[in-house]
Amino acid sequence: MPAAPAALLPRLDALLDDHDPFAISDGADGEPAGSGSPGFARFIERRVYFFSAGARDAARRAIDRVLGPDGARTTSVDVSDDGWAARSHADLRAVQVGDLVVAPPWDAPRSTSGGRTVVVIEPSMGFGTGHHASTRLCLLALQRIDKGLVTGCRVLDLGSGSGVLAIAAALLGAGAVVAIERDPDALGNARSNIRRNQVSERITVLAGDLAALSPHAGDIVTANLTGAFFSRHAAAVLRCIRPGGLLIASGITTVDEQAARTALEPPLVLRERRMEDEWVGLVFEHPARDGPLPAPTP
Repeated sequence: MPAAPAALLPRLDALLDDHDPFAISDGADGEPAGSGSPGFARFIERRVYFFSAGARDAARRAIDRVLGPDGARTTSVDVSDDGWAARSHADLRAVQVGDLVVAPPWDAPRSTSGGRTVVVIEPSMGFGTGHHASTRLCLLALQRIDKGLVTGCRVLDLGSGSGVLAIAAALLGAGAVVAIERDPDALGNARSNIRRNQVSERITVLAGDLAALSPHAGDIVTANLTGAFFSRHAAAVLRCIRPGGLLIASGITTVDEQAARTALEPPLVLRERRMEDEWVGLVFEHPARDGPLPAPTP
């Protein structure tokens, strides 16, 4: 895709959201601007992986139709499953995020000190090993919320992936956690990680999407998704937060932050904004009829 205008990337994310990609990798390269055009233009390359050729080809047709007139070009590639996912995870090591340590089984600390809590995550197709800025922003936000609010509350984790946020919430004291995910591989990974961290009695895993949830399901809702998701599904997300509750939102780039915020506020009120690289983490409050919840601690 052409690097400009920047608004093309959120539009691409919105299109991809309908076709269930399981992995996306980005890179940039300079390419000729086109036949007969002088000089060079800057292009952004984005590789998007799908579970089936049918889903891939449907996404390609949608991109060609909607973004083709703006200069987007697509190419289909068949990738054999030769264990690339396992190989890509083999070198992962533990990462500390505040007082949490997120670690693969082969690098989990044998003991903890200084009040650290360990979350053990077996890397798989489920997103969330602690190595991405958007995951870290959510984990830090969870830890900054007043401990009296977290303890005993009901947490809803949208698009749970590996289950890392749901597990962290349970280990931080949440009374009940509902983790919702629609990808079968991620669901299996999340359930395995929940058992591994011995929090099965407090976490319920649901297969499905927002439609499977009842209104006002969470005192705290975590959603490490995309800016395009919040822009398109803001009404459904809002129904998941009880009055007085909090939304921890990430997976949002600085490019698509404003569109996501416009969709969510009002009625939500922004309480906290943090950045890491080009990623943004936001904490919103759903105004309560009987007064606000305690603010996240600095």
